Amino acid sequence: MKKRSRFKKYFKGSGFLTLIFSMFREISVDNTPPVMSVEVTTDRSSYAPGEEVTVLVHLRDFIPNDPGYSYLNFIVQYDSAVFDNSEYLQQSVYKKEAYTSGNEVNTITEYNFMSPVDGSIYLDMNTSLRGIDIQVEANTKQISIPAVDQTLVTFKLRVREHTLAASSTICLANEFTRIRTSEVSDSFYLYSPDVAEIAPEPVAIIPSPSVSVFSLNHDPNRLA
Repeated sequence: MKKRSRFKKYFKGSGFLTLIFSMFREISVDNTPPVMSVEVTTDRSSYAPGEEVTVLVHLRDFIPNDPGYSYLNFIVQYDSAVFDNSEYLQQSVYKKEAYTSGNEVNTITEYNFMSPVDGSIYLDMNTSLRGIDIQVEANTKQISIPAVDQTLVTFKLRVREHTLAASSTICLANEFTRIRTSEVSDSFYLYSPDVAEIAPEPVAIIPSPSVSVFSLNHDPNRLA
């Protein structure tokens, strides 16, 4: 694929840690356009404390004639001070009923869609950030994850009952992105600079209306 530079080909099959490699890539000059875009959305724009949130991860804007991919790895980050998903997990792994793989990758015989895993990520020393690790791999070299607009996965979070946040953003932690092309004779890894994130809208947290007990029992116009 002509849009993928010799620099990327040199590191094909590399086992470098994604974050270290991403930092190295930022120092290098790489003017090739992204091979795809990733967008993280929610089923609604606002929620009250205690409400369930459905998160969707979409892949879009593939380059022309892209043959597809043999491996995709994305991490979606959220603030655990605002959102919780413990009810959907078993030993940090999403239960089967708490996530859905997209139509393009939900065939068991063709793709290995690993259950999303929840874990801490440390960015800007904010230890409340957590990430949902999403991985899917083609089971054979003859199969590729198609480079077509698709929803890769949906999964659940819940707004914490006592959060004081007015809004919070659920987004791609693109520093950790890792994808592998499906070109059998010349397969190589691509990293975060090769994937553009479509900036998500912050999720609004709307406080539940509180009703005063005094106002229900006291009517100033009521005669004693």
